[in-house]
Amino acid sequence: MRFGPVYFICISNILKITTGARSVLETIDAILMASGFSRRFGNSDKLLQPVGGKPLALRALELVCGLPFKTVHFVAAGADVLRLGEGFPVRTRHNTSPERGQCESVRLGVLASNAEHYMFFVCDQPFLDAETVLSICGKAAPGKIVFPVYGGKPGSPNLFSKAFREELLALKDGENARTVKSRHPGALIRVPAASGRALADIDTYEDFKALGD
Repeated sequence: MRFGPVYFICISNILKITTGARSVLETIDAILMASGFSRRFGNSDKLLQPVGGKPLALRALELVCGLPFKTVHFVAAGADVLRLGEGFPVRTRHNTSPERGQCESVRLGVLASNAEHYMFFVCDQPFLDAETVLSICGKAAPGKIVFPVYGGKPGSPNLFSKAFREELLALKDGENARTVKSRHPGALIRVPAASGRALADIDTYEDFKALGD
């Protein structure tokens, strides 16, 4: 694997992480899910849309690769999105069945992982920050599902213990990780986010324009 200049920026960021946080993140695999059809966004792939001069998926890659996760899996369907992973320390997974919905990205990421926990990123949150991610990771525990909330509303990313591996792999077409969450209310750990902006995602072109470049 060839690493570009961005790889060394990521390494520089990792060196700033405390020893305690590093030990937790090294038990977690990050799974970036970048295979959606962007049906509500119009005719273009929203993950290639620039925010702050960078495509949404690239912003997600830079954030996640700047943290010392055990492994980063980049699951994407489109060739242009897949190319964004070049130069990053990631394991690229080509999703050849994106029509199944998010369950296929979940399946590919979990199948490739041997970590204690899986953290699922949706790649359309341009203002998600390392502090929010670290606050979620800090609550990782066996048999638990951890996710951020703001104003009582749940958001992403979501962190799953490997105890839910078989359920995640068994998701049916059209289902996603929230399906597993709904079955285990006693396993949920909610982490308050510092701001709603950090959790804001882009589903439509109107969302994109509202956030601003």
